[in-house]
Formats: sequence, structure tokens, C-alpha cells
Amino acid sequence: MQLQRAQRNSLYLPLRSKFIILFCLLITIPFLVIGAITYEKYSADVERSTVKLSYQIVNQIHINLERYVKEIERLTLMPLYDEGVMHILKQHSDFNRVNTYLTTDETNKMNLFISSLSFDRSEIESILIFTNDGSVFSNRDQSVRKQWDQSMSDWMAPVKEKDGGLTIIPPHDARYYVETKNGIVSISRVIREPYTNNMLGIVKVDLTSRGFETMLSSVSFGGSSQLRITNSEGDLIYAASDNVPYINESYLSASEQSDYTGLRVTAFIPRDEFRQDARALTRYTLIVSLLALMAAYAAAVILSNRLVKPIAHLQSKMRQVRRGLFQERAVVTTNDEIGQLTEGFNSMIGEIDRLVKEVYETRLREKEAELSALQSQIHPHFLYNTLETMNMLALQGNGPVLSNIVTSLGKLLRYTVDKQERLVHVLDEVKFAQAYLQIQAIRLGDKLQAAIHIDSSYDYCLVPKLILQPLIENVIEHAMGSGTVQMTLTASVEDDDLILTVKDNGIGISGERLKRLEEQLQAGSESRSLIEAQQGGFGTIKKGFALRNVHQRVRLHYGEPYGLFVDHKANCGAAFHIRLPIQWGE
Repeated sequence: MQLQRAQRNSLYLPLRSKFIILFCLLITIPFLVIGAITYEKYSADVERSTVKLSYQIVNQIHINLERYVKEIERLTLMPLYDEGVMHILKQHSDFNRVNTYLTTDETNKMNLFISSLSFDRSEIESILIFTNDGSVFSNRDQSVRKQWDQSMSDWMAPVKEKDGGLTIIPPHDARYYVETKNGIVSISRVIREPYTNNMLGIVKVDLTSRGFETMLSSVSFGGSSQLRITNSEGDLIYAASDNVPYINESYLSASEQSDYTGLRVTAFIPRDEFRQDARALTRYTLIVSLLALMAAYAAAVILSNRLVKPIAHLQSKMRQVRRGLFQERAVVTTNDEIGQLTEGFNSMIGEIDRLVKEVYETRLREKEAELSALQSQIHPHFLYNTLETMNMLALQGNGPVLSNIVTSLGKLLRYTVDKQERLVHVLDEVKFAQAYLQIQAIRLGDKLQAAIHIDSSYDYCLVPKLILQPLIENVIEHAMGSGTVQMTLTASVEDDDLILTVKDNGIGISGERLKRLEEQLQAGSESRSLIEAQQGGFGTIKKGFALRNVHQRVRLHYGEPYGLFVDHKANCGAAFHIRLPIQWGE
């Protein structure tokens, strides 16, 4: 046995540690495997998608570029359809005649014709026609020379080789401008007489980069990617950026060549760029894996706590019950066997508490009967003050007022002594309050103005005896200031409950006193303590217990949610509401 126990101790591993290890294995390893597979799969998919998209874009650029070249080509063919232009070119077609004089009429006609071709074409730098005798016609009169010579004709050789075919000239120096322009891309062809096929000159369209930029500006493959346009010989016509792909770098390329123009559009995309997304996904996966691992630790701790904590909580409540605290209840936090055990414990303790309270409240109600007898006594100070007032009135010879006091005092004594019922009619309680107010009015004079607004339909509602007088006395004791206090007694119905309200506009209740009063009203002290506190002498009621006396009597008789409630506004008086269930007497 000892050996087996020692083996169990040596192999002991806390349940919480088991949860942590299990969650680490179930989450970390799958995430690492999934991350590696996802990276490879995503990289391959991105590369295929990028290649497909690149070819689609390059093909569209190739179509647009071919259409653009054809538009420019039509411009180079226009001189063949204008008789005036052809006539002028024939006049200057002799190679042996050099530096021939150009008439004003010839210049104007040619300039007008060429200007019409370049109208609203901002991508055209200039359109030029070079004649055989060295003359130059252009839409740029001020910036283009009027004559050309062999030093300016390096670009003419490939044009003449095409023998009237379209020639795309790669970037070259155009020295026929007054200020030489470098890197000019041109489209040119030889102009021949249709019938004799004799060469009449060369038409040349110099292009700016704006036309190519318009086609390529909306296309981007990334920060280091590049779009290049080259001719059939591999000469660079246009590059969308200055980035040059190096041989030692890994690039993905997509290319398309036009059979008509011979131009090739090529896109170079660094593989690192489209793999950045895959690397970002990998980083994201690693972060998620780390977070998942942390979550696994947290989940293991939380789950182990959820398993152990309810048991410890139930154990602590059992210790409290063992000390006699039957109000203790265990919180049900799980919906499993432990939760069912906790609910059974609560039910058992609740039944024990009910049985204890049943016996205890029986004794409380016996004490409450004693309290009722005690409450039927007139406050001795009030009685002393009333007798002294009667003595003063007798000495003054004020017989009618003295008679009223004696009558009112007689009503009070008759109500408290003759009637021992615990429940009385609202009408009787109001008459008692009126008699009490009549006596106080003689003593206080104009300092207290009282009004009773209770509809006669409530006259035969049953209420506990002597519940209004303590509220009126509270106004006299605590709400009176240097001025006049107005007090109102009203009754209303709310949700089938009777609400009796004593409201005043006196000095109000301070925050600290209001808090203390609410604590007294809601105090857990039983009626036994209340009775003992009030039995300091015949008919004496210590200050601070009268209101709680009313609240406890109503609460003992009717239960929750009935009782006395305070409605207070700073420096604006106070209102005390007694909520009772409506009961009708005969």
C-alpha cells in the first residue's frame, strides 16, 4: 500500500497543468502546421494569380498601344490624300537642288495642313515633313529649323529601308530643332508619289512621353515593378519607371509583342513584392498562434478555477452555516453536477432558515402585540405640553379655546385607550390626526399650516393604527425652522396599493441624516431590539425610532414591498410615503 501511494505521489500532476499542456498541444502544433501549409499554398496561388493578371494587363496595354500607333500612322498617311501638299512636295523633290527658297504660299499651306493634323493632340511634340531638297515644314515654326542637312539625318536610314512602311524610331537626338531635343521617340515613313513611286520626302511625328504615360499611368504592379516598351530590335522605346531589373534578382515577367507594329510590352514584377502578402499572412498566423497559446494558458487557468472554485465556495458556505448563519447561500455558477449539488445545498439551507424564521417570527409577532399596546400611549411630553397650554389658557380666561383643546385631547385619549384594534379605518386615523393637529396649532400658532386632502372614497380602507401621527410629529420635531411650515396629508392609489403621504416644505434633511434615516429604516435589527430600545419608561419613544417603528410595523404586517419610504430634495422639505395594500372594512 505504501509503495502504491508513493507511486501515485511521484506521478501526481495537477489538473490545471494537464489543461495547460493539452491546450498547448491542441492549439500550438496545428497552428504551426497550418501556417506552413498556408504560406506555401498562398504563395503559389498569388504567383499564379499575378501571372494571369499580368498577362491580362499587358495584353490590354498591347491593344491600346497598337491602337495608338495606328492613329499616329493615319496622320503620316494624310499627305498622300492632299493634292496641294503633294504638289508642293513634287516641287522640292530634286535631290540635286539644295537650300531651295520656300515661298510664303507654300509655307502657309504646309503649316496649315500640318497644324490641322496636330490639333488637340497634346502627346505630339511636332509633325515634320522633310523634302528631298533639304526643306523642313513643321507646325513648330519658331523651334524647328527651316533646312536640314546630313548631320541631322542619322534617324533617316531605317526609315528609308522600310521603303514607305511605318517606322518606329527609338529615342534619339533631334538636331533639327533650334535647341536639340534628346530622347525623342518618333513614328515616320517615306512619302512616295503614287503613280511613279518616286520618293517625295519623309513625314515624321515626334512624340512626347505623355501618350505612353496616359496608357500606363493607371497600371501598377507594385513599388519596384516596371513596364517597358521595346521595338523588334530590343531598343527601349519607353519605360514606366527608372527601375532596372537586375539579372541576379528574382523577377516575374509577362510580355506581349504586336505583329503589326513590332513593339513589345513587358512587365517585370519582383517576386518579393507579391510574396510580401504571404509573409504578412505568415506573421499574422504566428501572432495568432502566440495569442492562441496565451489564450490556451488563460483558458486552462479559468477552466480549472471554474472546476475548483465552486467546490471551495460551497465548502466556505457550509462552514458559515455550521456557525449558525442560515442566511448564507452558495452562488450557482455551473450547470453541471457541481451546480446541482449547490442548488440542493441552497434548498436545504433555505428550508432550515424558513423553519427557524417561522418559530422566530411567531415570537416577534407576540412582541409586536406588546409594541402595539405601547404605541397606544400618548407621548408624555406631548401630554405635559398640552396640560401646560390648558393651564395658560385657563389663567388667561380663554374658555372657547380651552374647550377645543379639552375636546381634542379627549378624542386622542378615547382613540388610544378605548380602541385596541390593530387595523382601523382611514377615516378614524384622519380624525385622530386632525385632533392632534388642532392641539399643536394652538401651541405653535402660525408656524405650522396643515392641510388634509384625502378623498372620502378612501374612508373605509383599513390601515394599521397610529401610523400618521408619528409622521406629523416628525414634521413638528425636525422640519420646523424660523419661518412657516406647510404640511399636507394626502392619499392616492398606485398599482392597487394605497399611498398615504405626509409632505412638508420645511428645512429638509441633510445628506448625512438622510443616509442615517434610510439605514435605520432598512436596518436588519429585529422587533425585539426595537421594543427594548423604546421601553425606556412609560410611553417614552426615543428619537429616531418613531419612523422606523412605522416602517417595521407595516413590513411585519404586510411584508415587502410595503413600508415607509422617504422622498427628499435638499432645502425643499421632504415627503414620507406609506405604501399599504388596499383592504376594505365594514
